[in-house]
Amino acid sequence: MRALVIGGIEIPLNASYTLTQTYEPQQAVTRLRMADGSLVQQMSWRDKILTTIDGSGVIPAGLQMLDYTSSVVIKCVAERAVTSASNVIDIPSARRSDYPPEGRALLNGKWQSTPVSMSVDEATLTVVAGATQYQCIYWPEITCFCDPPSETRGVRNVDYGWTITGEQV
Repeated sequence: MRALVIGGIEIPLNASYTLTQTYEPQQAVTRLRMADGSLVQQMSWRDKILTTIDGSGVIPAGLQMLDYTSSVVIKCVAERAVTSASNVIDIPSARRSDYPPEGRALLNGKWQSTPVSMSVDEATLTVVAGATQYQCIYWPEITCFCDPPSETRGVRNVDYGWTITGEQV
């Protein structure tokens, strides 16, 4: 089981019996309709992430004392993937170093594992004869600004819930 780490604090299993992480792409994009009806897109930047993590368990997550005035590193637990027709795939450098990327090859409509060798941010997956696509799975490590988590407590049971959102710097 992969460990969720927020600002250097490993979230205990007892605080994360249920755990959901979402990734939302962030970008500065404006689309404008011109006088002739055509659509023009202007982009200033892209490829940033907003992540929201919801957890619950029988103890609190213990994130109150983090310094939310500066950036926080989130070692994510939800994997992401890049898919390509090629077995050589570039993946983001903002990824966990403690969990190496994993590879899959699509063969006859089914994904099967295939070894990965890394050179900086380039993943080379071992070729599988007849494969039509390759996929490299990685676990993000995101430097974010976060607000303190919202917390809930089940008054008549022993559940603690918490939600934290991080916006990549």
